[in-house]
Amino acid sequence: MKIITNIAEMKKISKDLKKSSRRISFIPTMGKLHNGHVKLIEKGKEYGDVIVSIFVNPAQFGPDEDFNNYPRDFENDSKILKDLNIGYLFHPAADIVKNTETFLIDPEYSNRLEGVFRPAHFQGVLTIVMKLFCIINPDFAFFGLKDYQQYILIKKMVEDYFLDIEVMPVPTVREKCGLAMSSRNAYFNEDDKKIACNFYKSLKKTADLFKAGETSGEKLTVSTIKELIKSGFKIDYLKIMDKGLNIEKQSVEAGDILLAAARFKGVRLIDNIFFE
Repeated sequence: MKIITNIAEMKKISKDLKKSSRRISFIPTMGKLHNGHVKLIEKGKEYGDVIVSIFVNPAQFGPDEDFNNYPRDFENDSKILKDLNIGYLFHPAADIVKNTETFLIDPEYSNRLEGVFRPAHFQGVLTIVMKLFCIINPDFAFFGLKDYQQYILIKKMVEDYFLDIEVMPVPTVREKCGLAMSSRNAYFNEDDKKIACNFYKSLKKTADLFKAGETSGEKLTVSTIKELIKSGFKIDYLKIMDKGLNIEKQSVEAGDILLAAARFKGVRLIDNIFFE
């Protein structure tokens, strides 16, 4: 596996792959790889030569967030990627965002849900993802659906700028108890993690209520909020929206999505579930 830190070198490698009629699957990550990332990589292999990036993006962290403490393990990440027979790992230096004066933002969609609690988050995400897209010029880019709002925003960005990139959604990979896999799960000890598993279990109960015939958005959200509070979660938001995240649903239909963010033992969790 070739580890590339230089932007010009990464651009040349991508151009050479394209010249030889190779298709590029790109998986952007912040490292501390887990089985969710592995699933993205395996999916990417089905479509082309895989390039993985590891970059903990300071532009998407707020001033009181965990940038300095964010889990990092480059040595183990490199081993995982080598074992997966990945050809290229792009590991750019921090100057990929240094002195940036032009930022991307979607003023409508970025100010909902996550954007209310992390005001500059999506500006940082969209800007760095666009930079990575410009460097690597992939044919396909893969994103997990745990970060559903991020997926929607990146898909919109690609469409708005007429990029020849297909944004590929990949279902959330979960631990046995249902907790969505996340690098931040490393913050939990084993006892706290068992309780954290109630986050997704509460969302699943709400989805089951819908299957049983309840369609009131208010009743479904109130039920979930009660479950989460009972388990000790502090809720940032919990909303039911259409799959395009355009409107909050009062009368819930199949295909709508319940999105939630909550804190437990100082760790912020996000997750979602579709109503079927």
